[in-house]
Amino acid sequence: MNTKKITVFVLMVMVLSANAFSISIENGQEKEKVTTIATFDGYDEDDGYAFLINEDPNDEDSEETVYFSEITEQALKAVNLKAKDLVGKRFEISYEITEHEEEDENGYIEVYETYKIISIKKL
Repeated sequence: MNTKKITVFVLMVMVLSANAFSISIENGQEKEKVTTIATFDGYDEDDGYAFLINEDPNDEDSEETVYFSEITEQALKAVNLKAKDLVGKRFEISYEITEHEEEDENGYIEVYETYKIISIKKL
């Protein structure tokens, strides 16, 4: 009798776990963590924290501006990125890219990314 109860319990846990996994995939959020060297380009209330990042270290023309709309409390305490004297300074930043999928009113799925600074260290 106990074996049947345990089996039913294990099956229920498996079904609920599979359901939770499918729901998280359904929301279309994938996260990727990256650590890189970047040059601070300033802060704007609308865009957030801007950094210049070289996509290819061997190519100077691969520099891209990345805007971080979110930052952790730990990173905020480490460096005051709202200070204007930090513009042009180099930092080692670790950040998280979250990919979101949203369906518009016409049924088209749009994919966009948000960037969040997790940690930062001045070089």
